[in-house]
Amino acid sequence: MPTSPMTADRPATVPASAAAAPAPSCVACPHLRADHDAIGLRYCQATVTSALTRGCVCRAG
Repeated sequence: MPTSPMTADRPATVPASAAAAPAPSCVACPHLRADHDAIGLRYCQATVTSALTRGCVCRAG
């Protein structure tokens, strides 16, 4: 009898391809996007949108 997706056994480990995926980095500064706070995200987005060259205000650095 077929097993439904809701009752099928799930793998115990994360596939290597998912584990090796790089974290998204910011295009405006050298930090990871996950390391930004709300102000840092907004600042970096405005930097990219306005094509500005300016320093970083991220708390990650």
